[in-house]
Amino acid sequence: MENNDFSYKDIIDQVRPISKRHSPMANADRAKQFSPFAALKGYEEALQLKQKRYTPRIELTEDAKSLLDRKLHILSQWLENGQKPIVTIRYFVPKTVRNPGKTLDESDIELGSYLEINGAAEKINSEMRSIQISGESLGIDDVVDLQEGPLTGTSEKTVCIFEDDCV
Repeated sequence: MENNDFSYKDIIDQVRPISKRHSPMANADRAKQFSPFAALKGYEEALQLKQKRYTPRIELTEDAKSLLDRKLHILSQWLENGQKPIVTIRYFVPKTVRNPGKTLDESDIELGSYLEINGAAEKINSEMRSIQISGESLGIDDVVDLQEGPLTGTSEKTVCIFEDDCV
């Protein structure tokens, strides 16, 4: 059955005109026109932050606090002697979540994530309560664990810094 009411029958069999000013675009370049783009700058990063799982801050027991304090004291002595041992520090990065409609107070839950950094201990500043490792400064109050780290590229221990880590 043939449709005689075709409204473009006068141009349907014509050849597509080729521009004299512009050369034809390559197929790869045509595909770029339809590739996705970020209409909102920073939107993807904001989504990733929203999807990140935060955990509550761990309150260390008195025994854990005294062990960490002893390790920091030993590390401080090593640094005073001019040695820069390789250590691994596990620390808390806070992300405070406020209760809706309230101001920041003690009832707010302190959430965040725990990260580890491995590198040469450089400096402990007891007045500022900070420790510097591999060029990054961390708050001592955020440190939850301190272990001696392996030498770069090996699984061997450096030297026995903390007697609890000695085997």
